[in-house]
Amino acid sequence: MFNPPLVLYLLGNSELLKKECIGIVGSRKNTPYGKNITLSFSETLSKKYPIVSGMAYGIDYYSHKGALKNGTIAVLGSGIDIPYPSSNKKLYYEIIENDGCIVSEYAPGTPAQPFRFPERNRIIVGLSSSIIVIEAAKKSGSLITARLALESGIDVYAIPGDINRINSEGTNNLIYNGATPIISNKHLKELFNLDIPNNIKITNKTDKKIIEAINNGFNTFEKIIYFTKEETSTILQRLTILSMNNIIIESNGNYFLKGGIS
Repeated sequence: MFNPPLVLYLLGNSELLKKECIGIVGSRKNTPYGKNITLSFSETLSKKYPIVSGMAYGIDYYSHKGALKNGTIAVLGSGIDIPYPSSNKKLYYEIIENDGCIVSEYAPGTPAQPFRFPERNRIIVGLSSSIIVIEAAKKSGSLITARLALESGIDVYAIPGDINRINSEGTNNLIYNGATPIISNKHLKELFNLDIPNNIKITNKTDKKIIEAINNGFNTFEKIIYFTKEETSTILQRLTILSMNNIIIESNGNYFLKGGIS
């Protein structure tokens, strides 16, 4: 992680930090479209991944609300004992009561200051394996988070928006510059290997290694070879067979699980 903090203060369920997490960020001035997408996507993802966000107004707020029942991680730009903004005090306690976690690099008693929020963003990136941006203006703190993620080699996803809305300029530009768009709830589940039934038997040892690689985010041809330590020709052959058997799919050079495995 770029410029890691010297210490992190925690309140709540620290076990969440040991899991693979997804960061969701976006505009403080969300639209109803952004609200609905955020609630839906965060609830869906939180069944497998803890959701990390900044407990600000707007998209951050709905990221936590959607993931509340499954445990969510809030990264503050103040001490962990100071809910900010104060209007989110109820959410702060709901996160703790629902086995979530509050995180900050600032000592208890530290007040929120504008310069601390960009600093806070790198913590969100550091805790996340992927970042999803839902609504962001052309100049937005969420784009700082996206830039930090790209610099750290973390995948960035963005939700396409209305080209006539200010809140869509940032996300649409991210997609234009290479971020992966998420175009539906079904697409979200495919990208993050969700709702997979255990109904396909995998017996080949190399196939099992490939499935394990994809499950751990090593889902390009080169990354699969690196993860499995198998010969290029062997991986190419097994990927072809897995695709023919409708177990995996390939999209823009990335491989995803399609059927269930056991």
